[in-house]
Amino acid sequence: MTNFCARSILPYHRQTLRPWVLVLALCGLPLPVTAMPGDDLLDLSMEELLQVKITTSTLQDENLASVPSSLTVYTRADIRRLGLQNLTELVNLVPGLQGSRVDDGTLNFSLSSRGRRSSAAWREILVLVDGQRINNEWNGGAGQHTNLIPIEHVDRVEFIRGPGSALYGSNAMMGVINIITRSERELVAEAGTDDHTHVSAQWRQDGDAGAVELYARDTRSGGENLRLFEPSPNPATPEWVNSSDPFRANDLYLRGHLGAFSASLMGTSLDTEKYYVAGYVDETGNYRDTRTQLANVGWKQDLAFDLTLQGQIFFAERDLAIRAAPSLVPYLILEGSTDERERGTQWIVQGKLAQSRWLLGWEWRNPELRDTSYQIGTPLNPVMIQAQQAPEEGRIIRGWFGQFQHKIVDNLELTAGLRRDDYSDVGDHLSPRLGLVWQAGQRDTLKLLYSEAFRAPSPIEMHVISPEFQASPDLKPETANTVEVIWLHFFDRGYVSTTLFDARIDAAIVEKVTPLLRRTWVNSNLSMSGLELEWQMRWTRRWQSRLALTQLHHLDDATSDESDSLLSGSVSYEYQAWTASLFANYQGPKRDSNEQDFPADITTLEYTDFGGRTLVGAHLAWRMTDALELYSHADNLFDKQYYSPANRAPNYVGAPGTGRLLTLGMRWQLP
Repeated sequence: MTNFCARSILPYHRQTLRPWVLVLALCGLPLPVTAMPGDDLLDLSMEELLQVKITTSTLQDENLASVPSSLTVYTRADIRRLGLQNLTELVNLVPGLQGSRVDDGTLNFSLSSRGRRSSAAWREILVLVDGQRINNEWNGGAGQHTNLIPIEHVDRVEFIRGPGSALYGSNAMMGVINIITRSERELVAEAGTDDHTHVSAQWRQDGDAGAVELYARDTRSGGENLRLFEPSPNPATPEWVNSSDPFRANDLYLRGHLGAFSASLMGTSLDTEKYYVAGYVDETGNYRDTRTQLANVGWKQDLAFDLTLQGQIFFAERDLAIRAAPSLVPYLILEGSTDERERGTQWIVQGKLAQSRWLLGWEWRNPELRDTSYQIGTPLNPVMIQAQQAPEEGRIIRGWFGQFQHKIVDNLELTAGLRRDDYSDVGDHLSPRLGLVWQAGQRDTLKLLYSEAFRAPSPIEMHVISPEFQASPDLKPETANTVEVIWLHFFDRGYVSTTLFDARIDAAIVEKVTPLLRRTWVNSNLSMSGLELEWQMRWTRRWQSRLALTQLHHLDDATSDESDSLLSGSVSYEYQAWTASLFANYQGPKRDSNEQDFPADITTLEYTDFGGRTLVGAHLAWRMTDALELYSHADNLFDKQYYSPANRAPNYVGAPGTGRLLTLGMRWQLP
C-alpha cells in the first residue's frame, strides 16, 4: 500500500505543464478539503512555530529557525490529516525525496534523496526510529527488511535533506529520517478493495516516575490483478504473466521509561508472495519473507555543572528468506536466506558554557552476517550454483564525534562538528561539518552550511559472487561534499523555506551490469546541484496548504537516473466535525539502462525512457463523537497506470506501481 495515487507513462516529448498546474492549484485554490483538529503545526502562530522541538540535526533542542540543516518536519496531526499510515506514503511529499516500487518484491520501494540512488536499498539515507539505526548490514539500506515502516504512532518525523555523517556516520550521506514515536490510547480498523484489511492498537500508561507505550498493527492485502513483464529467450516475443501482489505486514513496538532509564523492543514481519522476487515472476513459488527484531536500553542523567550523560546499548537481528523461479529456464529455482545480527553501544556527554553548547560522543557497533546462503538450481540439483558468502565475522565499527555550537553575537550562531569512523575492513574516515545561522530580523533566517559525509561499501557490494552479483572487493567508501544556502521566511501562520545546494560525490559507488548480466559496482565521480522549496500556510481558520518543489541538475550521467523535477502539495479544509484533504505528487521523467536484446546480444546496454506521472490521493474524516472518528481514504484516486525502472537488466518495461485502493475505517480513542 502506498500513497502513489496516479500512474502514467508519457514520453519525454509529450510532457506538459498540466501536472505542475494541478499541484499548484491544490496549494492555492479553495477546494473542499481539510485537516484534523489537534496540535497541528500549521495551527501555530509564528512565535509558537519557533517552539516546535527538533532534535535530529544536532542532538540538541532546536527550532525551525535555528536548526543548521535543510529540514522538513511532519507532525502527528499533519500525518493524520492526510490519512497516511506508512513511511513510503509520506516521503514523496518531502522536498528532494522520491520513491517508487521496484521489481525486488511486492513491498520493495526505492527511495532517493536529491537524485542520488545506487540501488533500491536506500543505502545513502539513514533511517532511525527514536534514534536507533534501522539500516541493515547486508546491503546497507533500510528498505530490505522494514520497507513498510508504520507512522501511525509518531509524535513527528524529521527529514534531514542532506548530509548527516558528522553525527551519524555511514549511510547518512544524502539524508537522515528520524521517526520519533508517541503512542496514545486508540484502536483503528479499516477494510478496502483488493481484500485490504488494517487493524492497529495504541496504548499508553503514565505514572509518577515513567510511562509505558505500546503499538501493534496487522495489515493485509489480497493483491490486485497485474500483468507483469517477463523477458523470454526470444527478444521478439516477450512474455506477459498474470499475477498479483498479496502481502501481510505485522509490527509490535513496546517502549517505556522509568526515572533515568528507558527501554524499547520492536519486531516486524513482512510476508509477500507472487509478483516479482529478485526480478523474476512466478505465480506459484515466489515468496519474500523478512523478520526484524530491535532492542534498546538507554540511560540519561543530569550531572553537575550543566553536564548531561546519556548512553544506550542496542541489539538487532534480521532474517530474510526468498525464493524465485526464473521462467527463462524451466524448473530453475533461485532461493536463499540472510541472517544477520548487530550489537552496539553509544555514549554522549553534553554541556553548556555561557553562549556555547557542546557534546562529545563515542559509538561501537559490530554487525555480523551469520548466514548468507544463496543458490540456484533445480529440484534434482538444488545447489547447481552456490553464491560466495560474505565474511561471517562481520565488521567492527568505532566512531568518535564532537560538536560545538556558539553564539558569536545574539543573532549569529556557529555550529562545528567532526566525526571519525574506523572500519575494520575499509579503513577510517573523517566527516566535518560547519554551519552559520543568521537571524536576519524577526521573520527571516539565513543559513550557510558545509558538510562532508560518507558511506562505507556494504557486504553485498564487496564480497558476494552469485548468478545475480559480481563482487567488487576493492571498492572505496564514497564521500559527498555538500554546500547549502538556506533562506527561511516566517508569515503570521506559516513559512517558506528555500534551499540551494551543490554536492560532489567522490569515489561514488555506481552500479554497472557486466557482459554476463551480473550486477556489479565501481567507483566513479558524480556531482549534482539543485533547488528545494517548501511552503506551508494556514490561510484561514479552516483552510491550509503545503507545497514542496525540487529541481535537480546532474552534471554526470548515471546508470539509472531519478527524476530531476519533483512537485507535491496538499490542501485541507475543516468544518465543524468534518475534515478532508487532497494531496498530489508529480515526478518528472526517468531513464533506465537495461538489456532489451537479451540473450541475443549482451555486449551493449539499451535505455528506456519513463515519462513523468502525477499521483493524487484524498482523505475524508467525520468525528462522530469526541472519541469516535469515521474516515474514507483513496490512494491512486484516478487508477492511473505508471511504471518505474526495474533492477533486473532484462526487464526493460519496468515495475508497475500500485493501482487504486479505496478504504473505509474507524478510529476510536480509548479513555
